[in-house]
This record gives sequence, C-alpha cells and structure tokens, in this order.
Amino acid sequence: MKPVPIGEGTVAIRDSSSKKNFNPFLNKKLDIYVCGITPYDAAHVGHLFTYLIFDTLIRTSLDLGFPVTYVQNITDIDDPLFERARDTGETWQTIAETQIEKYQQAMTYLRLLPPNHFYSVTESMIEIKTAAQKLESSSYAIEDAQYFKSNTEKLGAFTNMSQAELIELVRQRGGDPDTLGKFSPLDPKIWLKSAQDEPAWESVFGQGRPGWHIECVAIANNYFSDTFDVQGGGKDLIFPHHAMCEQMNQVLFNRPLARGFMHVELVGYQGEKMSKSLGNLVFIEDLLDRKYSANVIRLGLLAQDWREYWEFNYQIMDLAVSRLNKWTEAVKNNYFPSVKVLRTIFNEHLYNDLNISMTLAAVDAQIDQKNIELEQESSVNLISNLFGIDLSLEV
Repeated sequence: MKPVPIGEGTVAIRDSSSKKNFNPFLNKKLDIYVCGITPYDAAHVGHLFTYLIFDTLIRTSLDLGFPVTYVQNITDIDDPLFERARDTGETWQTIAETQIEKYQQAMTYLRLLPPNHFYSVTESMIEIKTAAQKLESSSYAIEDAQYFKSNTEKLGAFTNMSQAELIELVRQRGGDPDTLGKFSPLDPKIWLKSAQDEPAWESVFGQGRPGWHIECVAIANNYFSDTFDVQGGGKDLIFPHHAMCEQMNQVLFNRPLARGFMHVELVGYQGEKMSKSLGNLVFIEDLLDRKYSANVIRLGLLAQDWREYWEFNYQIMDLAVSRLNKWTEAVKNNYFPSVKVLRTIFNEHLYNDLNISMTLAAVDAQIDQKNIELEQESSVNLISNLFGIDLSLEV
C-alpha cells in the first residue's frame, strides 16, 4: 500500500442471508474467509471477478486503517478433481499442483493481495478429521458414508428458499438427495469411503476422506477462534456450501460461523452462466494471452456490478482501455480528482454495499469537469491502494 492519509467512514454490506446491512469492520478489523478454487481446471473470469471484489473489500479495510486477516482455502480433495484425473490419466496431485501454481501466478500478476493463510485441504487434514469426529453424535451412517443431520427449516431461513428449491440445488451441485435412508434429502456427507484411486485417512468413521462442507468449517476455525467478520464466495456457494457450513459450525461451537455472508453474482458468456459442462468458459489465461494489462483487466471487471448477473464480452476490455486512457490523460494534465474529492465519492458509493461500478463512474464524471488539481501523486496512490490500478505505470 502506498502512502496516503487514512480514510474515514462507515461501510455497510448487504448480508446474503438476512438481507440486512452489516458493518464488516465493526471492530476496526477485518477477519475474512473466502472459499478458494477446486484445482481441477484453470481459473476463469467468474473466479477472478469474485476474488477481485473481495480484494477490493480487503483494500478498503486497509485504507481505513483496519488490519486484515484473510484466509483462503484450496479444495484439493473433491470429486471434480478425482474425475479429472481419471479422464486425463494424470495423478490428482499433479493436476492440483499445476492449477494452484497457475492460479497463484495469475493472482500475483493481477495484483490481488495474497491471503495471510492459504491452505489446502490436504494440508489441513488433522483439523478436518477432528471437526468431523466431533460431529459424530449429530450424524448417521448409510453404507459407506456418514451424513450430517441438517435442519431443513433453518436451511430455508438461511437461503430464503423452499425445500423443493433446495433439493433441486443439491441435485445440481453434487449432492445425493435421492439416496434411500437419509433422514432428510438435504443431509450432506461429512465423511465417505474413498475409491481405490483416491487418498484416504483413518477416522472414527473408518478409512476415507472428508465431505466438502466440514473442510471449510475446520480450516476457518483453525485461524479464527471466534465468529469472524465475513464469509465470502460466489453466489453458487450460498447453498449448499455456506448454509451447511453455518449449521455445522453452530453444532460444533454453538456460535455463528460469520457475522455476515457476502456472495458475488455469477458471470455468464454467450447467453449462459459460465460452466465447464457447457464449455463456455473464458479463462484468465485467455485475457493474458490477448496481452491485456493488469490495469485493463481490473478496470474492465470492476466496472461490473457484483450484485447482479452479467455476461462477459471482449467489448468490456475495450471500454476498460478507453477508461484507462481517460484516467491517465487526466493525471498527465493535472485534472484527475483530488484525494478530497475521491474520498467524497467513496463515502457515497464504495462504502454503500461496495458499489465499485458506481464509484468508477463517479470518478469519470469528476474527470469530465477538468478541474485542475496540482497534487496528483496522492490521488494516484489512493487509486492504486483501493483498486490495484497503478496509473503511474501508464503516465
């Protein structure tokens, strides 16, 4: 972070579950857990957009002078990874290592602030096994799997969805609602027997591997000894993942997992949500292959409203190039907005549910007035700190 006077103001974020506003920096800090990738394939624009939004929240905390503890996991024990290994003939470890390295390289190039704690499931198995075993009395066995006894009513309250809607989402997102003998079709696995070509660990439930949700609960609680500030991820994680994490955490610790939940909307391409099954993915590598700079990629994606579904197209990058040219021209000619003006814009837009797209538009409108400001360095530093856009590289 570059030298700039510390900002002031109160930030309000709309909680994904309660739909009420909460202050993520209530205690003048930010403890945040953002669910990371499952490294079975290259990260795409939808992933990048999600992490850029949380990167901006973290940068906002630091700009206000509030320290951040940022935890991100890597789900390197999950069905999609093992399926990819079977399809390609590569080992699941090789695939995971390759994709994690590519992901970290891309995030570094694009100037996303790294997590304080970045751990994979395989590195966290002691904590995960301990948490799973503590749920033994709140679980039951069917054949080779141990299921968590979920509370359907609370899941409905958390997600604002009907049971029928939840069952359909479970079916779409890797669950097994039709398995006979389950107490509820929504109940998830906390432990399951590993296939012959999958890794396995000893537990009270027998040799096997953990289910998805208990992994994040265990990793989060390894770094946060109490309810943390923000649980984040893409919108598709609201259910079943985060809703189940919250329930398991309540059973384990009798307290909420997080004070607030923040979910970034999904990104589409060519008329459909980006999906591996549809083959309509735009990978981060595709943007880099076209030689877009980090500034252009960040400006292009941050211009989209993270609370609304949107579709990617390359015109977005062209518009970002034009915006970047406009901003750098303003810096060259001393009419980029002053820090005082920028702070006013942030209070009105950025601190209001992290409205980044409106913040950028307001900066544009101020530039159009061409008010001469003799001190540009502080303004350039502030834009770099908050949005990772280094205008000094372009001037």
